[in-house]
Amino acid sequence: MGKKQSGIPEDVNKELESPKFGKPTEITASGYVLDINEKDGKVDIQTYEPISGTTILEGLSISKKIKLNDLEKGTVYEFKLDELKAPLSKKTIEYLKEQGITMDAIIQFELKETKIIDENSEDV
Repeated sequence: MGKKQSGIPEDVNKELESPKFGKPTEITASGYVLDINEKDGKVDIQTYEPISGTTILEGLSISKKIKLNDLEKGTVYEFKLDELKAPLSKKTIEYLKEQGITMDAIIQFELKETKIIDENSEDV
């Protein structure tokens, strides 16, 4: 009786809840920290160049090498990110399309490294 939750087919729901990510791709981009969520250990960043069609990445997991206290909002950084992609099955893509959602993969990012870019240093 209680099997049908909100009408999403069980196999589609399982695929969306537990995506199978492939090997990470490293991406380097410059930008700045918008917000730091110390409770969850996550950050929101904005990049100058679009990544996967957007410039704002929210709720990024961070590597253990990065200390949240060392990050500063508004400071320009070079970010090294891992992009993890989980391609969706044809059935899931079709189901999402029926719901008005165009999506063929789930993409997750992790912030691996940060380096402050000092744009104020001028050699005159």
